[in-house]
Amino acid sequence: MRVQVLIAAVLGWLSCAAATSNNLTDLVTWDKYSLTVNGTRVYISSAEFHYQRLPVPELWLDVFHKLRANGFNTISVYFFWSYHSPSKGVYDFQTPGKNIQQLFDYAKEAGLWVIARAGPYCNAETSGGGLALWGSDGSLGNLRTGDETYHQAWLPWVTKVGKIIADNQITKGGPVILNQVENEYQETVYSPTNTAVIYMEQLESAFRDAGVVVPLTHNEKGMRSMSWSTDYKDVGGAVDVYALDSYPGGLSCTNVNTGFNVVRTYYQWFSNYSFTQPSFLAEFEGGWFSAWGDKTFYDDCLTEHDPSFADVYYKNNIGQRVTLLNIYMAFGGTNWGHSAAPVVYTSYDYSAPLRETRQQWSKLFQTKLVNMFATSSPELLTTYMVGNGTGFRVSDPAIFSWVLKNPTSGTTFTVLQQAKTPSTANVSASVTLDTSAGMVTVSDVSLYGRQSKILVTDYTFGSHKLLYATADILTNGVFDSDVLVFYLKAGQAGELALTDEQDLTYTATGSSKVTSSKNGTTQVFKWTQSTGTTAVKLSNGVVLYLLEQQTAWRFWAPATTADPYAGAAQKLFVIGPYLVRSASVSHQVLHISGDSDTSTTLEAYVGSSPIETIVWNGIRLPAAKTPYGSYTAAIPGAESRTISLPSLDRWYSADSLPEADPSYDDSRWTICNKTTTKSPIAPLTLPVLFSSDYGYYVGAKLYRGYFDSSSSTSNFTSVNLTASGGLAFGWSAWLNGAHIGSHPGAASLTTTTLQLTFPPTVPLRKTGNVLTVLVDYHGHDETSTAKGVENPRGLLGAVLLPGDGSGTPPTSTGFTQWKIQGNAGGGAGYIDPVRGPLNEGGLHAERLGWFLPGFDPSTSPAFSSPSESNSPLTGLNKAGVRFYTTTFHLNIDSDLDAPLGVELSAPAGTVARVMIWVNGYQYGKYVPHIGPQTRFPVPPGVVNNRGSNTLALSLWAQDDGGARLDGVRLFSYGAYQSDFGFNRDWSGLQPQWEDRSRYA
Repeated sequence: MRVQVLIAAVLGWLSCAAATSNNLTDLVTWDKYSLTVNGTRVYISSAEFHYQRLPVPELWLDVFHKLRANGFNTISVYFFWSYHSPSKGVYDFQTPGKNIQQLFDYAKEAGLWVIARAGPYCNAETSGGGLALWGSDGSLGNLRTGDETYHQAWLPWVTKVGKIIADNQITKGGPVILNQVENEYQETVYSPTNTAVIYMEQLESAFRDAGVVVPLTHNEKGMRSMSWSTDYKDVGGAVDVYALDSYPGGLSCTNVNTGFNVVRTYYQWFSNYSFTQPSFLAEFEGGWFSAWGDKTFYDDCLTEHDPSFADVYYKNNIGQRVTLLNIYMAFGGTNWGHSAAPVVYTSYDYSAPLRETRQQWSKLFQTKLVNMFATSSPELLTTYMVGNGTGFRVSDPAIFSWVLKNPTSGTTFTVLQQAKTPSTANVSASVTLDTSAGMVTVSDVSLYGRQSKILVTDYTFGSHKLLYATADILTNGVFDSDVLVFYLKAGQAGELALTDEQDLTYTATGSSKVTSSKNGTTQVFKWTQSTGTTAVKLSNGVVLYLLEQQTAWRFWAPATTADPYAGAAQKLFVIGPYLVRSASVSHQVLHISGDSDTSTTLEAYVGSSPIETIVWNGIRLPAAKTPYGSYTAAIPGAESRTISLPSLDRWYSADSLPEADPSYDDSRWTICNKTTTKSPIAPLTLPVLFSSDYGYYVGAKLYRGYFDSSSSTSNFTSVNLTASGGLAFGWSAWLNGAHIGSHPGAASLTTTTLQLTFPPTVPLRKTGNVLTVLVDYHGHDETSTAKGVENPRGLLGAVLLPGDGSGTPPTSTGFTQWKIQGNAGGGAGYIDPVRGPLNEGGLHAERLGWFLPGFDPSTSPAFSSPSESNSPLTGLNKAGVRFYTTTFHLNIDSDLDAPLGVELSAPAGTVARVMIWVNGYQYGKYVPHIGPQTRFPVPPGVVNNRGSNTLALSLWAQDDGGARLDGVRLFSYGAYQSDFGFNRDWSGLQPQWEDRSRYA
């Protein structure tokens, strides 16, 4: 492929681009090159973060520290309507986890801008796509259209959340710089009267009426349509700044040779459809989600772990003039409670750069290298495409290049990648570079397998200019001297020259051998990269850091300002630790806050300020000065620390399905008596049994159906049941206390039907027979499934059949009454605002709050005392549900971050459904016969690192033979010495048990 830019096009790019505003604010403007914030052109390096998926607000700041340290200057945030509105007219923006003012405050504190994405529809693999679940009864109207019923449903949400967003805009000193309208909403009919256009205009007006003045944006759903751009068929509804979503990897967890083909048409796409606007990828692949029944879990998906993805794909975006890039997900988090859409399970790790456990890994570190380069290279922000193609200005057609040029400074950026990006072969070539000294051909430029490089010319750093370089630039800084940081893989050759500077002497410290020679009048420095760090001090004062790539992964540039876009003179350089959160110099002391996994040597470059002491996380350490002006100290790690975790072998247990007993008192249950529904899906039988029609939205639902068998016309021998609970859900049925069958669920099935035969061992009564049905719940559908959140859950139909069940269906269902029970209080009850509306379901143990801290099972007659027979490792010997609870104490060192998890296992062939609660938070769903998840991370704040904890399990056996687990254990993912403070009083996040007997 080769695209040469025509002369006329070049002249167009050379023309000065006038900044565009929305006439509401000039603090955020744009043109065809980039966004401008507070008068400065910026490269937006954004990280997708969903606060709902981390219910400990204090840890939001921990995540933000890590994102900022790894070169992100912005977070993109969904605000899920479902999380804040448990019932119609009720909105919660105050309780922990839902106080979004705290989110904005933490973002500002960490030095991050915010792209707000409040929907009302978000998708995001969250239940119902984030739409209010109280509307799952059909009352929302015609979803995502200009339908007035839908308009009136979402308008209060946008009004309320829009006001909070507006109060936190950059115009009011806050961090919000962009506001997204809707999500991946395709425009297919270009008419001002089309319902989609009307809907978009309604939304835009609502956000403006709420006070939002920053530019509005929208994300195109891949290259599937052309939507809402002012540059393409604008008939109404267009946003200020167009954006595109793209997930191009096509990777396979089981085959490393699958996928890894980059997309090379972004440049053309933006040139066609948003040519007056900057190129904005609003969602770009940071990983991918894993579904129920997948063969591998995130921990085992090696292809998604590879830092080469970040290196090749993110640089490929730079090569196509993208100047706004949001990584989805940067931190995935957890679908705790019942917050997941059916397409995903508990973990939403997403193989993201920052793991669900909040741990950093090489994928994040390589992302950092790309981020730091892009955000510290202002000349990158006004470029045009010189050309691109296989072998373009490269001697080997095995290499593809993108060549960009800044028309003002003459700076060029040559992005190199394999012509066939899946290739793992090593290739080397000569590259011709366009410099102010003329065309220069450099040799021995290599790519090791899946690698990309960005070669620059006429690149300004401080008061100096780089004529060219064949190593990647990480960043640059202005201290008493100008400092330029490069990185290469070990064994690769590097070459550079400065502009108009000759006869420089130098001193090199480190293992890479550096040489100097003349090419005409140009002084050229060459080296072969060795492991570790090599520093070169030039006689003109310039310091060059030559880092091996893995050493560069531990390079940090903490800002000395809260401004998200710190300049070259507003940062310090630190090498060595696992994480640097902040750094500052005062009174000859360098203070550094960070995290350390292993003991190492910390090196810091701070300029001319003399340093006598380095204070690492409060520990005073003597500083030693290097020949090139940096300072070093030995910092402690956590490799020798002991994380002592107790065994879990003292369990109380109780039956959690007394509702199967026909004598169970259900007099306070909700009677299913509706004969009509607002749902777009018709019930299979009457009365309507859809759970949402009776105010029960999330979690397991219990039904009790009554019928008589007193005559020849009611000689029932079987029952036909249809249930819906989302992909991989299951259900079970009991007749007069006896299990008559279960559907175990399947990863591909949202709705299932069974005809269950009444066994002869269960004689029917003349009156008062009770059919108890327990239906699991795996979330409400996104709109990618027809009708979306309005697809009903629970029982869709139930009919009793006489004889052998093969004849004509009866005209009556045979049931005299149905009752339903769900989570305690239903959606309207909202009895635990702290844990929110998505945490609990309708199991007996849940309704009574047995999973909550402070509940004492020893005082409850329902519980058996701890013994081997009451352990989940013994389990049940028949189909049913049993509940287990235990307590454990932790005493983890207060200066450690030790991410913990719960691991479950079961014998092969076990058909069961398990939920895990930690201090009242439902933090895991384990379905061993479907999988794949067996390890469940639990963050501090949900678990108490120092103190008492409550762990509870529900074990739902779906086979007549029962079910048991063969392993329940706590484990640690790692340990990091830190001063962040993970040992806190978390009691405000862990409301205690109160009597709930009224919900039985």
